Amino acid sequence: MIAVRYTLMRLLIFFGCFALLLLLDISWMWAAVGAMALSMVASYFLLARDREAMAAGLERRIEERSARRQEKIEAERTAEDGPFAEDEDYR
Repeated sequence: MIAVRYTLMRLLIFFGCFALLLLLDISWMWAAVGAMALSMVASYFLLARDREAMAAGLERRIEERSARRQEKIEAERTAEDGPFAEDEDYR
């Protein structure tokens, strides 16, 4: 959900800059280029909190996925060893 919000805010900032440059009677092509540059800088500062929240959520999901994968590997290793894996007389 945060990614959708972040994307929408980036688009709003871009179109706001684009409209402002068009109001200043700049050609639409140069207004688009200028709006891209201005919106990148503005988004970096204005959307820092959302960007950090999105990165933290992504990091949390990756850690959870890694933990599940590690648990699955341990479960498979235990299943392969069988019931006598810790019995020294068995080896």
